[in-house]
Amino acid sequence: MELEKIKCSRCTGDMPKLRLDNYGYDFCVNCSDVKPKVGRIRVIGEGDYTVTEMDVLDQDTARKLQELQNISRGVRNVPLEILNYDEDEVADDARALETVVEKVIEDDLEVILEDVEEEEVVDVDEVELEDEDE
Repeated sequence: MELEKIKCSRCTGDMPKLRLDNYGYDFCVNCSDVKPKVGRIRVIGEGDYTVTEMDVLDQDTARKLQELQNISRGVRNVPLEILNYDEDEVADDARALETVVEKVIEDDLEVILEDVEEEEVVDVDEVELEDEDE
């Protein structure tokens, strides 16, 4: 089943006609200036009376709520973490994840080796140990 395509009013690329018919947009998703929505998880109550809710908000509102929440708790303003899976370097591909893990391990190993090279090597036979009796 092929969707009927029309031209985007902004970039003149192809876009589905349903976007215009159903939602009234005459421009494609790539030309949209609306930021992706953010999910905010809230836990209300304690013990057996705990409820977990998720609010779907725009990014600016979520940032403002985070700022107000930090102020009410008396903590410094911790920025809101927004994950963008479209732009992340690590995809769901298992091989890509393995490559990143290997790189991190190699970098850590290089740092450890550099630290060992900088430390003074002491010969155990040359060190005089004190008697515990003295």
